[in-house]
Amino acid sequence: MRQQSVRQWTAQLRSDNLPKKYLIKFLHNNAAHSFLNEHRLLGSILNVAKTTKKRAAHRRHNEMFVSKRFKATEMVYTKQMQAGKN
Repeated sequence: MRQQSVRQWTAQLRSDNLPKKYLIKFLHNNAAHSFLNEHRLLGSILNVAKTTKKRAAHRRHNEMFVSKRFKATEMVYTKQMQAGKN
């Protein structure tokens, strides 16, 4: 059941029916601030939508899940980065 719902969501992401602004809003609501800053996704949704291609928004969405850089994990990621610099 879960695989089927994941496949449907993936199909929705690849379709042209899903607006780019929806993806950007999802990223703003769920991605860590450092992730948004790294990928130049900070700012108002309208301005980001003007400068970002839909395919790039899809890649950033996938990358957020692969790297697991959500708002809740922001502190863990920051500590890892600081530990790596020292």
